[in-house]
Amino acid sequence: MEDELEAIWKKLSLTEEEDDQVVLGSNSTKAAKELGRNCLVMKVLPRRSISLDALRKNLRMVWKTNKSVQISEVEDEVFMVEFGDGRDKKKIMEMRPWSYEKQLIILQEFEGEQTPKEVVLKWSPFWIQIHNLPLKSRTKETGYSISATIGEVVEVDVAENGVQWGKCLRVRVMVDVTRRLIRGKRVNIEGVEGRWVQFKYERLPNFCYQCGLLNHDMKDCTEVKKSGDQSEMKEL
Repeated sequence: MEDELEAIWKKLSLTEEEDDQVVLGSNSTKAAKELGRNCLVMKVLPRRSISLDALRKNLRMVWKTNKSVQISEVEDEVFMVEFGDGRDKKKIMEMRPWSYEKQLIILQEFEGEQTPKEVVLKWSPFWIQIHNLPLKSRTKETGYSISATIGEVVEVDVAENGVQWGKCLRVRVMVDVTRRLIRGKRVNIEGVEGRWVQFKYERLPNFCYQCGLLNHDMKDCTEVKKSGDQSEMKEL
C-alpha cells in the first residue's frame, strides 16, 4: 500500500506550497549519525512473520554482549540493532553467520543515506571447506583462486608458511545469499584434466535442498512444485 501511494504522489503535480523545500542542515542528522556508528541493519531470511519480542530475547541470549543491545523494526522485516558498546558490534560481525530459528540472519553496517527500503541486504560471510584437493594444492594461492569464484574473499585459513595440511582447505567468503549455493568447482591444476572439489559450508542455516537458495524452504520451492521432484541437493 505504501509503495502504491508513493507511486501516485510522484504522478501528482505539486502545489507551490508543497514544492517549497524544507532545508535540513547537519545538526538535523548529527545525533543519528553518532548512534549509527554502533548500529547494524538486520534481516532474517526467509521472509516471514517474526515476533520482535522473541527475536530480541533470542539474540540477547545468544550474543551475550557486554552492554545492552536494542533492536527496533524500521521497516517490514528490516531491523536496526543498536549496541551499547562498539566492541560488541565488532564481535558480532566477526562471528557471523548467525541464525534465528535456523534461518539466516543478514547483518550490514549502518548506512544513513538510505531509507530502509533502499538498503540491500544480501551478503553474508561463510567459512567454506574445500575438499578433495591434492596435497600440493593446499596453499593460500589455491584458496584465493577458488574462493574468488564464489564471492569476495575475506580470509584463507593457512599457516604462516602459506600451506595447510589439514583435512581440507578453509576459506571465508562473502556470499551473495540471493543466489544458489555453489556445491563445488571443477579445477584444472597445472594443466591436468579437471578435478571436482567439493564445498562444505560451516554453520549453514536452513536452505532449499532442491534449488540451493537460502530464501525459502524446500516445501515452498517453485521448482519442486513444477517437477514434483523431492530429491535433495548434494551435501553442502
